[in-house]
Amino acid sequence: MENQSGIEKEAKPKESRFARMVARLRGERQTRLLAALCLLGAGFLVIFLVNNVFSHLDPVTWAYEDQEVFPHYPPAGNDFRVGYYWPAVFLIDSQFTGIGPNGSYPSNYPPLVALTSLPYALFTPESAYILHVVLLVLANLACLGMAVWLAKQLLFDNIDLDLLLVKLICGSLFFGLAFYVFSSYFFAYSMERGNTDIFAMFYCLLAMLVLIKRPEAVWLQVGLLSVAVHFKIYPVVLFAVLLYKHGKKLILPALALNTAFLFVLGPKVALGFLRSFSSGGEGVGLGNAWSNVGNHASYSFTMGIDRSGGEYLNTTFFMIWGATFLIPLVVWGISAIALVMKKYSSRSALLLFMISVPLMNLLPTVSMDYKLVILGAAVILLLALILKSMAAKFSWFDLLQLFLLLGVLLMMSRSYAFIDRSQVFIRNKYLWVLLLEVCMAANILRGWRAQFRTDREINPPSTNG
Repeated sequence: MENQSGIEKEAKPKESRFARMVARLRGERQTRLLAALCLLGAGFLVIFLVNNVFSHLDPVTWAYEDQEVFPHYPPAGNDFRVGYYWPAVFLIDSQFTGIGPNGSYPSNYPPLVALTSLPYALFTPESAYILHVVLLVLANLACLGMAVWLAKQLLFDNIDLDLLLVKLICGSLFFGLAFYVFSSYFFAYSMERGNTDIFAMFYCLLAMLVLIKRPEAVWLQVGLLSVAVHFKIYPVVLFAVLLYKHGKKLILPALALNTAFLFVLGPKVALGFLRSFSSGGEGVGLGNAWSNVGNHASYSFTMGIDRSGGEYLNTTFFMIWGATFLIPLVVWGISAIALVMKKYSSRSALLLFMISVPLMNLLPTVSMDYKLVILGAAVILLLALILKSMAAKFSWFDLLQLFLLLGVLLMMSRSYAFIDRSQVFIRNKYLWVLLLEVCMAANILRGWRAQFRTDREINPPSTNG
């Protein structure tokens, strides 16, 4: 009996300390938010150590092993040279009549890309690539900065928080995500290729900024988003955001500006691009040699899980591909419907933008892992949304979300080189990007339900008698 009572006495203090900690988190908003920021900071540090330090250490000898974390394609900057530099050079050499030798169209990029790349032609290929990398780094920082500004203006605008605390949250989100992105293998991959997905995201975010600051400037918004589309095509999904705001007013500027961008170098070059874009084969990913190497598109994921044998372009393959294609589309559709059912607001437009970014990764047939850089801005918005919820009240669900999200970010930034080939479900980034989208959808729908309840309380349904 004495031993039992002693055990009880020892257990009580531990339980009480935990209870006091929970009570403090429930009652003190500032403490709750600071704890969340500390958790995120520790999480980003762990992600860095796991992916960039421990994964390279031999568990027996503790010797550092330098491993190839993405498929190299020397010389560095291949995507930049093929898609940007040489088309600009050929455009000048041909007196603006073509972007390839002998009138060919060697690029998968729209004509506008060659035109905007003309300044690169003033330099040697090597010097132009260095300049390009500098611009890519700046574009990544700019995208994260714009996302933080949008979060501050639209997500933390109606919360009774000390201004200093808001600045601390925003600064932590910016530097935390910058640290995460710049230390990830997909960022190094994008630099090595000289890929420009982040340029497309830069123009998408500029379009969002104009939408918030100058909501009636429809031509400017469409122009910026159209530039993004003519860089990478897939940002076309974001026209849903502008359609939500402008309705039929969107049609004329969208048609006029995109037609102008397509024919900016004349009908010959425009038709050359359309032929290259619609010719099948590698142009749309079917049979692409890179389709299953560092590619997180639904198409690539299907290639990994289809065990039907023989040719992968068979009935079983297309059934699985249809499912993996439709799942993120359905998640997006449910979220979009929940948002547009309400009266337009800048906040709803921002959330529609956020949930659209994972879709831009998963649906194209080729989404090489360097495209994961475009998710940085969307992750900032999601974290801001979670922190906003935590500012309102303590919730175990929000705490669980943070842990889940850190796990997703860990696996997204973890090179496939460290994961066995047989582990397709965790090796391919499709599942992790999909989980990110689901987390976004959960927060959108939770906010929608809360707003619906508030609206019902303010405007209760009328009754007879």
